[in-house]
Amino acid sequence: MDMIDEFLKKKLKTNYNTKKSYRTNINKYFTILNKDINTYFKQTPEEIQKDLVNVYQILIDKGKSLLVIRTTFNSIKQYLYKMDKRCKTLDFWDDLKDNTRNASPITEDDAPNAQDIKKVLQHGNTRARAMFLIQSCTGCRIGELISFYPEHVHTDETPTRISFKQSYDPTKPYKVKLFTKNKKKRDSFLTVEATNAYNAYMKERNMLFKKSIKKTHPNYRPVKLTGNKDTDEKILDEYISQDQRVFPMSDDQARGIWARMVQKSGLYKKDSNTNRLTLHPHCLRGFFRSYLNNRDLAEHLMGHSGYLSSYRNKKTEDLGKEFMKYAKNVSILETAPDLTEVNKSLEEKDQQINEMQQEMQKIRMELLELKLGQVQELQRKELK
Repeated sequence: MDMIDEFLKKKLKTNYNTKKSYRTNINKYFTILNKDINTYFKQTPEEIQKDLVNVYQILIDKGKSLLVIRTTFNSIKQYLYKMDKRCKTLDFWDDLKDNTRNASPITEDDAPNAQDIKKVLQHGNTRARAMFLIQSCTGCRIGELISFYPEHVHTDETPTRISFKQSYDPTKPYKVKLFTKNKKKRDSFLTVEATNAYNAYMKERNMLFKKSIKKTHPNYRPVKLTGNKDTDEKILDEYISQDQRVFPMSDDQARGIWARMVQKSGLYKKDSNTNRLTLHPHCLRGFFRSYLNNRDLAEHLMGHSGYLSSYRNKKTEDLGKEFMKYAKNVSILETAPDLTEVNKSLEEKDQQINEMQQEMQKIRMELLELKLGQVQELQRKELK
């Protein structure tokens, strides 16, 4: 067991992504310093303080955001604290806290609306439409999206109820851990279009699953194929029977599917500072929260509800009824058509009507003047 594994075990860290993040940040620290992790704590606290300042300055010079720096040093701090208690008294930590107090992300994220998402999904197959329609109307995380099973989707209810009980972890059997990020099970609901997309996809799931495995490079396939059609079908059938997730893939594969659709849609853009895609799957979580038009309900269905939530103690069927009132707001394919041309035509008609009204007013004035002239002429004749 190396020192980082020893640290993670002491800290009781079990989440795959958390452990990966800690390991990356700690290794980054020692790589920048070019020092041996196994002999590092032979140094004095003053020397460690100097190392921390040097790494901080290097990250600043590289243009890293204060939020990235704060996150990076949080891993380093936890490691140094656990492995050498002398590190707790270093002045660096107070200085770091002061300098990163107002840290915020520097990556520019796009805020998609229904028309944007529709434009993206037009370039996806049955599986892609089902995946991201579900994410758009539930606000689920990508790890939750690729971890639920068919028995978690209750299409016999109205609206369709979906239970999020677990999340993605490639180190676990069948790549799932039996709890969500906040370790709480929650129910959410599908729109009619998401339910239809799910049902259509499930008819093709096994075929698409096999096709995906065959397209994968041999070095990265989860199974070894022989080249014999009948034998390979048996191998694939056996593998598919083991991974019963609705969307059996990794989080990187799910993000790759989305990125390719975004690229084809013409909405592909990368942040100039971080080189990250600005319209990524997590933006669909933001779409759900922003467009459901009931913030309290959205937070509850996303798993953010606290003890003050008005939906905390409501029955599931009542939550479903409440969701149905707002479901159209997070529907993508059934959104209202683009009325730009219609509105333009109406504006032209309004202008024509306005011009006609002005013309009629002009005619009325002329008739009034004519009638007035006739009256005056009659009055002159009577005076004579």
